[in-house]
Amino acid sequence: MHSHPAILRRLLAAAVLAGLAGSAVGWSAEPGPTRALDAALPASDAVVPAEIGLGDPLEPRGVAADSGAGSILGGGEPPPEVFEMPVSAEGFTIEDMPALRMPYEASSGSWFGSGDYYGSAEVLFMSRGRQYRRILGYDSALLGLNPDTFREILKRKQGLLTTDALPYNVSPGARITLGEYLGRDYLDRDRSLELTYYGGMSFYQQDAWNAVINNEVQTFLVTPLSDATPGFTGAQQFLTTSNANFNSLELNYKIHRRLGRDQMVMVPNGEWTRHAERGWLPSLFFGTRLANYNEEFSFSGRAFDQPRSTFGGDYLIQTQNWLWGFNLGAELVSRNEFFYWGLRGRAAPAIAFDGTQQQLDARNTGYQAPGAFPPSPPREPFPTGTEVWKMAGEQIGPGFLGDLTIMAGWNITPNSSLQLGYDFLWIAGVATASRQFNLNKIKQNQIDHGGQVFLQGFSFGYNGAW
Repeated sequence: MHSHPAILRRLLAAAVLAGLAGSAVGWSAEPGPTRALDAALPASDAVVPAEIGLGDPLEPRGVAADSGAGSILGGGEPPPEVFEMPVSAEGFTIEDMPALRMPYEASSGSWFGSGDYYGSAEVLFMSRGRQYRRILGYDSALLGLNPDTFREILKRKQGLLTTDALPYNVSPGARITLGEYLGRDYLDRDRSLELTYYGGMSFYQQDAWNAVINNEVQTFLVTPLSDATPGFTGAQQFLTTSNANFNSLELNYKIHRRLGRDQMVMVPNGEWTRHAERGWLPSLFFGTRLANYNEEFSFSGRAFDQPRSTFGGDYLIQTQNWLWGFNLGAELVSRNEFFYWGLRGRAAPAIAFDGTQQQLDARNTGYQAPGAFPPSPPREPFPTGTEVWKMAGEQIGPGFLGDLTIMAGWNITPNSSLQLGYDFLWIAGVATASRQFNLNKIKQNQIDHGGQVFLQGFSFGYNGAW
């Protein structure tokens, strides 16, 4: 490598020659010896003109020299290749470019959210936590056990029909967001207004419990929900169904930070290109959220050899819950040119408007199953009679909605990306069906709004701006 004095002498001689030529014929559009010499010098040999009396120090790589240099080097207009670099980040060559950068220009101003509107569409696959546990029935074989063993079985809830015996199905759902950019605030943060639909999940569960019936033993089923209601105790089969669904809509005002200044990267043809600088992007949003969560639970008793008009019971519980409240959320994303990852969470303290309806249609007009176990000592007769009734209840109380998303995305084209996430959703302060059992009619217009529901699952979708 040449010493600095040798370089200075060559640079000064080339500058004088270029100045003389410029005085005679003006500036040429073709690169002169000075530009050729400049390109040949490595970055480590760059010098500041102040050392040789040529005025202010040179700008960083990629920035033209001070316009005063043109008059010193012979007068005339500056060369047409002169340009300004509008960023202060340190530039580097493509050989030094990290593997996590695009092989072509990807400026933050054009690669991410450069439109007037943005949106996302995601498909979710969510599972719901099990029902609040209640014992619905058990086999009459347990009646022959001593009281301590029987109580232990009830305590451990083994060999029993319960509301949480089976998990719910995995349900598909959707999350759709539409937003409009409102410009930047005084801190150069983007402001936007966005509308989000989150829901479409519908969960379903079905279960059954049969008595033991063979040539040696015949048992029957007993329900602890009511000792006097006909159509259940004495049945040979219990059936249950349960379903639930969730939908929500929210309107938010969002403030989100922009990426910092681009980095300048030199490509093999000698041009400088912009590349987005990696950074953490926090966001804050607030607004209002409206949600609806409903459940339905049915419990039925049947005897195989008896028509429904002689023996049977059908008990149905329905709940409706509307939650409306203030929505507050935050997002933290690590973004670079290829991909991003981060967290997004929302919390909405709400007012819950809860309602329930119950109805029963049960009868036993003489069925006693004389061969049922235990034959000795004699068992109590099965409840007889007919019961048909309906009741309803309403209540207003505190509620809560909260969700969390862990996400990662891949930028496929400017202003578009594919995203994969894992989601959690918590709903509290709602009337769930399994908390409303009132088969014995102890409470009139029963309603218990202390229920809570937990959902979790995967999401996959597309984000874009236009």
